[in-house]
Amino acid sequence: MHKGDWNYIRNLNRRLILEEIVKNASLSRSELARITGLNKATISTQIHDLLEQGLVIETRTEALDTPGRKPIIIEMNERAGFTIGIDIDEQSTNIIFCDLKGRRLHQKQLHLDTYHFESMLEELIQQLQTEIDAFRSGTFDAPLAGIGIGIHGIVNNDSQIVYTPKQEWVDLDVKTRLEEAFDAPVHVDNSANLAVYAEHVYVEHVQDLFCLTLYSGIGLGMVKDSVIYRGHQGFAGEIGHMIIEPNGKPCPCGNHGCWELYASNKAFFKLLHESGDEFHTQEQVQKHLETTDAERVINEYIFYLSIGVNNVINIFNPERIIINSPLFASKPELLKRVEASLQSKFNNYEQLKISSLNEDACALGAAALAFKKFLGVHHVDHSASFTRGQ
Repeated sequence: MHKGDWNYIRNLNRRLILEEIVKNASLSRSELARITGLNKATISTQIHDLLEQGLVIETRTEALDTPGRKPIIIEMNERAGFTIGIDIDEQSTNIIFCDLKGRRLHQKQLHLDTYHFESMLEELIQQLQTEIDAFRSGTFDAPLAGIGIGIHGIVNNDSQIVYTPKQEWVDLDVKTRLEEAFDAPVHVDNSANLAVYAEHVYVEHVQDLFCLTLYSGIGLGMVKDSVIYRGHQGFAGEIGHMIIEPNGKPCPCGNHGCWELYASNKAFFKLLHESGDEFHTQEQVQKHLETTDAERVINEYIFYLSIGVNNVINIFNPERIIINSPLFASKPELLKRVEASLQSKFNNYEQLKISSLNEDACALGAAALAFKKFLGVHHVDHSASFTRGQ
């Protein structure tokens, strides 16, 4: 056997073992051998290396009320590092710190001027450094394993920002600047891709998963065969700019009648304001949504939203679709109205659901992507531990 072949097999075994430890939270060596099909000698060698690297720790299960020697349990060492997920949206920037078990440790909302890229980036670096310093000054003095960033626009396969419709950023590099500032790997992706990745990692660990994010715009994140589908150059998922109303409203993208002008969360509240009412608090909005005056706006919104959902289903035939929207989170009964509008015989899908991660999905997905890259694994599954923590 060539040395290259041996290294390939060794790395493959390492990846399989790490993926199972992450998925199951804690396992014994014998359980790892049974699940992975690897022999006990291979398991012991790999675990020894992971212990040397500080990625895993051993604990004895003293709590088990069974006779004989207590098994030694292998777990991820959550103090071996932490990852940061950042969601840079038009109105606010959401930052989440996670440990190496995928648990949320710290969260901060920043309000940056995102319309001026350079000033935004400088302020982001400054405030993020302040958060990291404060975080490490506590009881969690661990190295930064990586940073993930979600951008509400087109990001290519090289983590470069191609275009953002809201801020009109064009051909910009946030990755290099942050890597220089924090001496850690940085991974940049489209916000919808990271939102669906968070759903896949934390909640819905199925092979075929789609997530529609309805905020200031509309994005579509797609997981096919447990991998984020990005298309040829990373541009896949810009479903918000699907034209549903020919000769309709003008869009910053250059077209008219784009779906997000009619079915995003921003479009819905714009419709409410155009109906003649003004709202200054979320409570006023919620109260108004219960009135008959709001029903016309809701009907129009559901009509346009359902057109796009229908198109997504007919084009992709997804197993499961997640709707991530503040409106649907506050009024889950709207989901049945969308389902009732999907009457075509070609509408074949297993389930339409509302996200439980809501506005944190993108940042959590970004942190999970950084974690995945740090470990060098193909799959990350925190769904079992996340469900237990609910």
